[in-house]
Amino acid sequence: MVLGEGVVSDAQDGPTIREFSKVKNFLKDPGSAYHRKDVYQMYRNVALAKHDGEIRAARLSYDITVIPPGKMGDEFAKTIGHYHEMKPGTGVRYPEVYEVLYGKVFWLIQSATPDLEQLLEVYLIEAERGEKAVIPAGFGHISINPTDDVLVMSNWQPYQKANYEPYEAHQGGAYYVVESQRLSSGGGTSSGYDFAPNLNYKSLPELRRARPRELPQYGLRSALPMYFTATADLRTLDFLSNPENYLEELTAQKVFSKI
Repeated sequence: MVLGEGVVSDAQDGPTIREFSKVKNFLKDPGSAYHRKDVYQMYRNVALAKHDGEIRAARLSYDITVIPPGKMGDEFAKTIGHYHEMKPGTGVRYPEVYEVLYGKVFWLIQSATPDLEQLLEVYLIEAERGEKAVIPAGFGHISINPTDDVLVMSNWQPYQKANYEPYEAHQGGAYYVVESQRLSSGGGTSSGYDFAPNLNYKSLPELRRARPRELPQYGLRSALPMYFTATADLRTLDFLSNPENYLEELTAQKVFSKI
């Protein structure tokens, strides 16, 4: 991917690459092979030059992630998954907000006890181009490309450290999205997907499927790119920096609609 004229980022010398060798420990089958050296690419702190200083002063980051299509064993290409750190003094983990720029995505999100050992809720959020999804405070998340086309998505997040260790310790998220074959009406087979439970977790909550709701009060409408709604007024992203003030508003039940 080539960033346009007037765009600055931390990826001026190229994106951050997540190589397959660093993804294996997060897979259903760590011994599987992959047809590419890289699984996905990350462009950090992307901005129009005229917005860059204001965004950095607000301690926010707009990032772009590209996930080419592919399967690692029978599992669709994905990010490795992470939780966010807690905002100091609050006991609340930072949230994040995503937008699909191109393609289709499954976000597998899961909440857990404070020690991240016991899962509480698990959702599979399905979204397509233009849709945005708030990942509520406390939820870890994985992005999955379940198609034969490239997935490009962006996110806004506050400056914080991602915690990948719980996902690696459990060899991935609560469920794996895997390819399946189904009989078609013509007697042949067609490819689809199933959700395989990850038995490395002591207990697995039911997988709830949902879609993101539009949240116009935060500038999150499917027709409007969230980069521009946010940079028009960065105060609309206050929920990212001060999540403790939005715990009742931005719950999974309020930001997603059940399928």
